[in-house]
Amino acid sequence: MNRTFAILLSVYWAVNFGLAARSAALAEGIIVPVGTSGAESVWHASQFFGHLGVVLGNALVAALFAWTLLVSLLEEGDRSETANLAGLACAAALVMLLVDVAYAGLAAKVATVAPSAAMMMKFLAVLATHLVLRREGAGVDSGEAAPALRATSRVSTLRTIDAAHDTMADRVARRHRLRFSPPANDHGSP
Repeated sequence: MNRTFAILLSVYWAVNFGLAARSAALAEGIIVPVGTSGAESVWHASQFFGHLGVVLGNALVAALFAWTLLVSLLEEGDRSETANLAGLACAAALVMLLVDVAYAGLAAKVATVAPSAAMMMKFLAVLATHLVLRREGAGVDSGEAAPALRATSRVSTLRTIDAAHDTMADRVARRHRLRFSPPANDHGSP
């Protein structure tokens, strides 16, 4: 995987989801506790845990992208671990975006949820990130395999040519007993 892509995309998404976690925590009263009466405490507790789930989910995705950044900086040689971790982080980001859409629908108490344009752009950007990282990983893998394939292909081509040469040389050098055979429709007539 191209190290620059992995580093830049990991930093971007870690900051993006980290800020989403912080803004959700501030907006929903996770950081600043809100005092409630006893009758509303059960409702507020369920809302609190729902808000906390969104905050922790965004924080988890930010941590996965930060981990991807750390692994891409420290990994030498084969970058398969970075590619695996980037795929996991992108999958978690997509799940978290779907949870955000569902949570927005539940918070609005509507039957159908229409994601906002910003949410759709984020969703498509995460998909594009995943495709770019997969493409970079595939490009490195195929780039390393191509010279080995060409060397193997060249050796097998030379072996095939050598075998054909030996066969032709054997046919030319060997004595053949040639005898006259009449045509199939000739019954011994002169």
